[in-house]
Amino acid sequence: MLDIQLLRKDVQPIVERLAGRGFAFDVAAFQSLESERKDVQTRTQELQARRNSLSKQVGMLKGKGADASAAMQEVAGLADELKTAEVRLTDIHAKLEALLLLVPTAHW
Repeated sequence: MLDIQLLRKDVQPIVERLAGRGFAFDVAAFQSLESERKDVQTRTQELQARRNSLSKQVGMLKGKGADASAAMQEVAGLADELKTAEVRLTDIHAKLEALLLLVPTAHW
């Protein structure tokens, strides 16, 4: 399977080499999936960071005997959104892998 890092780095030379071998690589599909992957991955990381920050805040509030219910409620709300983002990211990775499995292998 073609190394996705090669495509992310510079897709055009690879597309040209594949064309020389009679294979038309779907650049638009790859770039669309890559763009979506970046967006979803960034959002997932932001959600994880927010969840971690709130979790620390909950611990500090509870340690001080203060009410942590608002922070706990926000953490619970983030869990659903985070799960959705993680599922979407897994789906995008699977689609990228399927796209790459169609590419003939060669030494790049």
